[in-house]
Amino acid sequence: MARKKNNHETDVEMDNDGIISKSQLKREAQALTDLGSKLLTLSAEKLNSFDLPDNLLDALKAAKNIKKHGALKRQKLYIGKLLRGLDAKPIEAQYEILQSPHKEDVKQFHDVENWRDSIIEDSANINALLAKFPMAQRQSLIKMQRDSVNTNPQISIRAKRKLFLYIKELVFTHVKQNDQDDFL
Repeated sequence: MARKKNNHETDVEMDNDGIISKSQLKREAQALTDLGSKLLTLSAEKLNSFDLPDNLLDALKAAKNIKKHGALKRQKLYIGKLLRGLDAKPIEAQYEILQSPHKEDVKQFHDVENWRDSIIEDSANINALLAKFPMAQRQSLIKMQRDSVNTNPQISIRAKRKLFLYIKELVFTHVKQNDQDDFL
């Protein structure tokens, strides 16, 4: 005799037939709640730039004033529920656009750190930096690299910081020039 399956087993089995499982629905609901939490990190001015319904905007503003953890958690769940009733793709895309300049700055910062560390490890990497940034001054880089490996910690720390700032200026100047070239 065939065993009767409960609803959960039926949903999982039907997933192969193209029906969304309960687990998938829960993951999607959690993703929308997470999107609501990300929206809470934005300023009121940036939130107003989004095309959000009034009830969602009011819920987000109310959540910013909540201090109690349990109440804030419930408010975030409510925001997630409101987002489930909307097409959240444009909201998520607009959030990513707002975050992309920050991500680019972080990437450039890591690039500067990597250049600094590679030059401190091996002075031959100065040539690679000069190939990428021809406006750099070889003698200044060599002096900063030598001072960075100095046994005196005060000189070494100061030189590493100076090298970092010099490379940072090179990278950001290079990025600015490329942006202007793309614009022209």
